[in-house]
Amino acid sequence: MERWKVPSENIVYADTEGNIGEHSTGLAPLRQNWTGLLPVPGAAGYEWAGYVPNSELPHSFNPAAGFVATANHKMIPEKYSYSVGFEWAAPYRFHRIEEVLSRARDGNRRITLQDMAKLQTDVVSLPARELLKLLRAASAKQTNAVAQLLLRWDGTLSRDLAAGAVYEVWLRQVRKAVAQKAKVAEHVGDWSLEKVLEQLSAAPADVFGANPIAGRNQLLLETLDAARKEMRQLQGPNPQKWSWGRLHKVRFRHSLDQAPGNAQLLDLGPLARPGDGYTVNATSFEGGSFQQEAGASYREILDTSDWDRSLAVNTPGQSGQPGSPHYSDLLPLWDKGQYFPLLYSREAVERGAKDRLLLNPP
Repeated sequence: MERWKVPSENIVYADTEGNIGEHSTGLAPLRQNWTGLLPVPGAAGYEWAGYVPNSELPHSFNPAAGFVATANHKMIPEKYSYSVGFEWAAPYRFHRIEEVLSRARDGNRRITLQDMAKLQTDVVSLPARELLKLLRAASAKQTNAVAQLLLRWDGTLSRDLAAGAVYEVWLRQVRKAVAQKAKVAEHVGDWSLEKVLEQLSAAPADVFGANPIAGRNQLLLETLDAARKEMRQLQGPNPQKWSWGRLHKVRFRHSLDQAPGNAQLLDLGPLARPGDGYTVNATSFEGGSFQQEAGASYREILDTSDWDRSLAVNTPGQSGQPGSPHYSDLLPLWDKGQYFPLLYSREAVERGAKDRLLLNPP
């Protein structure tokens, strides 16, 4: 890791003897009298004094938890000596990984390749679980079909479920309403989901009124009713025909698809998708559209005890040539959470080879 300079990454590793670890890498400037968060004068006194030594960057080796995991969340200890960053992904994806791996550890169950494949494509939403707890407290006497639809749901954002669609539309309404009540909407626009859920859980009086619990419950029920009306506009009056996948799709657009006739030849999709930006299988979207804009284009699962048992998947295919049979043949595997063998040894590669390209120099 000493030679790793850019980009900054959280590297997880394992060896053939069962050791595991994690190391944050990259060049982190040493700023002696400022943090790097805000601009400073260009005058003398604010120069960098080198870089944080690699050995002092956050790292762990064979941690007591029995596993290492990273999901773009904050991994820096609270009393860390250096300022190396200020903005991190919400911790929900990491906490879900932690939940699954801790359950296996506490049950003395050995994790398999199939377990890891299932975890990489997991679409359980921890924010949904938090919001559903608050809804249960707010709607004990609610009998309308949409509220009951959510209350019977376990928070799994499957593409074919109506509850997932209702939740995502409702969540957008909730985030907007809480930001307006907290009087931050005009300053920061969209408030982070983490902050919104913190406000809902704490229910401060300066946000929700003299009876903050009642005020919070009223906000949740009013926004849920607004979500119900929006879902009727988006997918019709029958909740049994609603689904998250009808709203949440991915389309693979080629950079040259604007030329006449190219879109049909080069673009792929749309495909209905599960999950969202806060599930382990991250399928992020932004703004007013539910269209997936980011996510894992490549996945791999490595077995250090037998490298030839490793698995991987790319998308949409290994070839960038539209006429090739391998232009999009991996897209169905990727979409279904499936993998192909990632062979390492010469013997295994030769057994699995379909074609051989031999380059002879002149």
